[in-house]
Amino acid sequence: MRAGLVALLALSVPACTEDLPPRADSSQPTIAYLFDGSPPDAELVSASALAGVELAAHEVGAVEIEPVNLGLDRTEVMSTLGALAQDNAVVAAVIAPWTAPPAGAIDLLAAHGLPVVSLSWAWGPPTDGEGVWLSLAAGQAREAVLLLSTAGVAPEGATLCIAGDDHPTSRALLVTAEELARAAGDPDVAVAGTVTGGDVPIADPVADRIEDAGCPVLAWTGGTAGAEAVLSRLPEDPALVVGPSRIGTDDGLALATAGRDVITACACVSVNLSLEPEHMRFVHHLQAASGAPPGPYAVEAYDAGRFLLGLVTRAGSDDLREVVAAALEEAAEIPGLAGGYRFEPDGSRAPDTFPIGAWRAMGSRWLPVERPIGASA
Repeated sequence: MRAGLVALLALSVPACTEDLPPRADSSQPTIAYLFDGSPPDAELVSASALAGVELAAHEVGAVEIEPVNLGLDRTEVMSTLGALAQDNAVVAAVIAPWTAPPAGAIDLLAAHGLPVVSLSWAWGPPTDGEGVWLSLAAGQAREAVLLLSTAGVAPEGATLCIAGDDHPTSRALLVTAEELARAAGDPDVAVAGTVTGGDVPIADPVADRIEDAGCPVLAWTGGTAGAEAVLSRLPEDPALVVGPSRIGTDDGLALATAGRDVITACACVSVNLSLEPEHMRFVHHLQAASGAPPGPYAVEAYDAGRFLLGLVTRAGSDDLREVVAAALEEAAEIPGLAGGYRFEPDGSRAPDTFPIGAWRAMGSRWLPVERPIGASA
C-alpha cells in the first residue's frame, strides 16, 4: 500500500543528498515542497501531503512541484533555499507536516518575498512579521492539547505516561504537553523522556520509566521507530498508545500488535469514507496516482495546492510571486474540499475551523473512532 507514496519521494531524496550545482532559474512556475527527510519515517510522513499537492498540480498543469529535503547539513540546506528564494519562477513554498525550519530558514525566505503555506505547526511566521505566512496546521499548544485529550481515557487514578523521540518536533511537543499537564494540576502524568540514537534508538531508559510508572496509556509525541523501540522493551505493554498524525502511516499500523490499541489524533480532515461524489473522486484520483489512499494532511495539501495554482493561472504575465504573496497576505478565507479555511490577521488558522479527528489502527487500515473521552481540544 505504501509503495506508491514512497515512490513519489524516492526520486527527490537522492537528488537532495548530493552536492547541488547552482540552481538555474526555471521558466516554469514552481512551488517548492519543503520536507524533513532525516527521520526513518520521513517518506511516509511527507508523501501523503506531497501526493495532495501533486494531484492539484496535475489537474491544473503547467506548474512544477519541486520537493526539497531540509534534513541535511544546514549549510547545504541554506544554500539550496537561497537559490530557490532567488529564482522568481518559484512562486511559493508549501511546508510538509512535521517539518521544523533550520535556523534562519524562515527569515531567509521572507527576506526574498517567497510566500509560505505551512502544514506544519513547527514552521512559524517570520520573526519580524514582514514575510507572508499562512498556516493550515494547528499550533503547538493545540497539537499538545489534542494529544492529551485523546489520551485522557486512562482509568481514574491510573498514570498517563508521556514520551517521545529526539526529533525536534517530538521534543517540542513533549515539553508543551508536560507544561499543560502540570498547569492543569494533573498528578497522574509521568514524563518518561525521549528516545535517542536516531536509526538505532536507545530506548531502555524510557521503557524503564514507563514500566516503573505502570502506565496503562502512553501518549507518544514522536515517530513510529522510537515508539516501536520503547514498546518492544516493555514486558507488559500499555493497553493504549496514542500518537500524533506522524504515526498515522503503514508503519504506525504495525504498532497495533498482541491486543495493543493504537490511536492517532490529528487536527486534519479525512474524506476516505465519505460518500460525497467530489470526495470520492479525490480519493480515487489520489490513490490512482500514488498507489495509496489519502493519509494525514493530504486534503489540506490538495486545498493549498489548488488555491496557489489558481492564483498562478489567473495572474497572467504579471510577477507571479508578488501576485501570490499579495493574495495570501489578504486571504481571510480560502475554499477547501471538505470546508473552507479562515485565518487570523497574523496568518494562523482560526481556531474554530479545525476538525478534530481520531483514528484507530485496525488491521491494514486506520478507521475513524468516536471522539475519545477527555477535555475538548
